Amino acid sequence: MSMSSLILRTAVRFILPLTFLYAAYAALKGHNGPGGGFIAGLIASVGFCTYRMSYGDRAFHRLLPIHPRWLVFVGLGLAGAVATLPLLFGQPLLRSASTTLHLGGSEVHLVSAMAFDLGLLLVVVGVAVGMISRLGEELDR
Repeated sequence: MSMSSLILRTAVRFILPLTFLYAAYAALKGHNGPGGGFIAGLIASVGFCTYRMSYGDRAFHRLLPIHPRWLVFVGLGLAGAVATLPLLFGQPLLRSASTTLHLGGSEVHLVSAMAFDLGLLLVVVGVAVGMISRLGEELDR
C-alpha cells in the first residue's frame, strides 16, 4: 500500500540521499562525540521506511533487494567478530585497535570500533526495516 501524494514522493527523492549521508556522518562522528552505529541505523531506517511509505512495497524491494534478516545476520556476525577478535591476542573483550594507513600524501586513521559500529548499524536497519515491512504486509492483506 503506497501513499499517492506526489509531494511526498518528490520530497523523498531528495530526502533519501540526504538521510543516508547524515547516517554516514553520525556513524563516523560517533567515535569522538554523540552518535555511532545505533543512531546511524535509526536514521537510515527512517529513510528506508519513508521511501516504503511513499513508493510502496514493490519499489522498496527494488531499493533493498535483500531480506532484512540477512542485514541482521551479517551485522551480528561482524559485531561479534570484532568484539571477540581481541581475545585471540590475549586482550580483553571489545578492545579496540587502531592503525594508520598512508595513502599517497594523506593519512587515514582506522579504528576497529568502526567495524563494530557498522555491524550495529546493519542490525538496527535490519530489525527496523523488517518490522515495518511485516506491519506493511499485514496492512496490505
